[in-house]
Amino acid sequence: MINKDLMKAQNAQVMQKMYEALQKGDVEAATAALQEMQTSVAEVIEKEFEQYKDVSDIAVLQSRGLRALTSEETEWYQKFIKAVKSGAKQEITNLTGAIVPTVVDRVIEDMKKDHELLGEISFVNAAGAVKLVMNGTQMASKLGSWGAIGSAISAQVAGQLKLIDVTKSKYTAYFLIPKDFTRFNFGFAPMWVDQYIRIILGEVIANGLEKTIISGDGDGQFIGMTKNTTTVNNNKYSDKTPVAITDWGDSYADVVAGLAVDGNGDDRNFAEVILVVNQRDYIKKVRRAQNAATPAGALDLISNTYPTRVVRSMHMPQDKAVVGIAKNYFAAINGGVSGVIEYSDENQFLEDNRVYSTRIYGGGQPVDNTSFAYLDISGVEAPALPVKVKGTVKTKEQA
Repeated sequence: MINKDLMKAQNAQVMQKMYEALQKGDVEAATAALQEMQTSVAEVIEKEFEQYKDVSDIAVLQSRGLRALTSEETEWYQKFIKAVKSGAKQEITNLTGAIVPTVVDRVIEDMKKDHELLGEISFVNAAGAVKLVMNGTQMASKLGSWGAIGSAISAQVAGQLKLIDVTKSKYTAYFLIPKDFTRFNFGFAPMWVDQYIRIILGEVIANGLEKTIISGDGDGQFIGMTKNTTTVNNNKYSDKTPVAITDWGDSYADVVAGLAVDGNGDDRNFAEVILVVNQRDYIKKVRRAQNAATPAGALDLISNTYPTRVVRSMHMPQDKAVVGIAKNYFAAINGGVSGVIEYSDENQFLEDNRVYSTRIYGGGQPVDNTSFAYLDISGVEAPALPVKVKGTVKTKEQA
């Protein structure tokens, strides 16, 4: 049986290696990391198949991570399997349409479960829509008005709505299909291939999304949480100036309080905030503050200041963090046009693999410029442990 927690941990480690390699410009190392993850997933699924290939009970198979497919999904996967087996590029080209939108739905569901940041924000499948309407304010009173019937009311309401183009940004995700993986020629083949595709695309797309949600500059990308949404130059949004904090008390409270005023200058309410940090800062600056030892017992110093859900992401730079209202980041994948499968033999990483790619379209941005604050946490130190001394302690001079 697939140990999902173990697979998730292993995939996260490999994706970290890939991300670090890309930061250094080491394409070869990044490719090797991607290959390592995808080969590992393929091997795990093959072992599962060998154990359960004669099982026809759908409930048992679903407990192993497979899922019942719709007739449309089954048909698409059958065509995909046939195309992969043939090894002919024309077969892939002849696939009718992109990956079925319901598969994209499931990939989104999986990503939201397995990646903290994606599970916190407002993240949806646009399902073929070109543009989606986003509420540009959290003030319900701004979306209505008392007065005489007339066009002024419509103008006031329209002024608070924003249209998000969910075809503006394109992300290309690469995945490998081991050539001997095509030996899956059995009754439930589409279910097993679906599991592989969902796991691989879920990891690759999720990490691409996390990166652009945090730091995308808006030029062919999302507008990230760290960007100033009111300042754009040559289609690119600039970074916010990081606010330096020195502790998780008053210094942190001042920043969180600033989120309580929206982009229109109106007050707004929110029950909690998210704090996005990378793993190293989580260990050095956050974890101990969440479990600070006090005379009254352990205390979460961060949530004691204001209820805070900490989210870790490899895409947040060290000594930096973002704090904000999670649901005020809106992101969408356009499932109706995403997922067109292509492959090329020009990029052969191993002779036993073929490289496929799929383009994912979407859009995303904060609802306003005050929903998220960019922090400099380099000056934050872990809380000191209290020391209880019994008896009298003499200094060297007193001894």
